[in-house]
Amino acid sequence: MPLFTWLAISSYLLAFVILAAFAVIYLTRTQFMPYHRDAVARPWSDLDPRLQVLLMALIRIVGWAWLALACAGLMLLYGVFFVSSGLLQLISFQGFCLLMITPAIVVTTRVRRQTGAKPPTLTSALVALLTVVGFVFALLAGHHT
Repeated sequence: MPLFTWLAISSYLLAFVILAAFAVIYLTRTQFMPYHRDAVARPWSDLDPRLQVLLMALIRIVGWAWLALACAGLMLLYGVFFVSSGLLQLISFQGFCLLMITPAIVVTTRVRRQTGAKPPTLTSALVALLTVVGFVFALLAGHHT
């Protein structure tokens, strides 16, 4: 496998592994994350039990959504690099990647600015950067043209 192709696949793969790791973290939580506590300025134990149920449901939905996106990304990664190698497929795949992570960057940036909490904005930005790096390496590999 050419070096740039290997680097492209590795960059995308790492991005999806990070996303899947966040999914697992969210799916295994029993209360909200520390940055959620900072954002609402209240500990979990001070929340009404019904609100706790609602928040845990939302946290679980986010976890399952991230897991689904990571799995879809891995399937698309396989398709783009091992089944069909056209430029349009690569561009579409990169569009998927950016559409997948941009909302997390926007929302966590807003939470950080409005509450002073420290959500994982930089981690989301790292995932976006890894996909862009993967895209550049894929273009440099030249087999998608």
